[in-house]
Amino acid sequence: MSRGLTSAAESAVTAAHATAIVLVEMDFPDGFVRVNNSPVTYAWNGYDWLGLGSLGSMDAINEGAALEARGISFRISGVPAANIARALGQQYQGRACKVWAAPLDPTSHAMIADPVLVFWGRMDVMSIDLGDTASITVSAESRLADWGRPRIRRFNHEDQQIDYPGDLGFEFVTSMVDKELRWGW
Repeated sequence: MSRGLTSAAESAVTAAHATAIVLVEMDFPDGFVRVNNSPVTYAWNGYDWLGLGSLGSMDAINEGAALEARGISFRISGVPAANIARALGQQYQGRACKVWAAPLDPTSHAMIADPVLVFWGRMDVMSIDLGDTASITVSAESRLADWGRPRIRRFNHEDQQIDYPGDLGFEFVTSMVDKELRWGW
């Protein structure tokens, strides 16, 4: 049995005609956007995931042997003008974006097992195409794109308070700088 798959999910994905659903969650400042690639709305994890059907598309998620950041793009077509203005006013860059996939039962179209997280990254650039029907394309970079960013942390009381407020373990560290200690006297 494959790691992380139930036997029902494994038989569904290895069948001659496998059907799957892709769930996308984007964390915008005024709330989460949760959509899926089917024409109907699905309920999962306590939320409703709006079905976009043919109005939405997504790049394939690529993997490789090289250690490099890979990105994907999401496109939504037929967007009302009010939502275009809302999208332009958002500070979305660097916010979370997740993608899950789950096999569907071929007859009932119900999810066979809990979806598996297949992409976790951060939203990067949004482009808007104002043609006959407006469309929005959001690109996202994997978390590996953040790998080379320096992490500036210090071993002092103030930095310790960022992660552990109220912890006094580093309270006297600055008084120990250049202090001469005598052992065994």
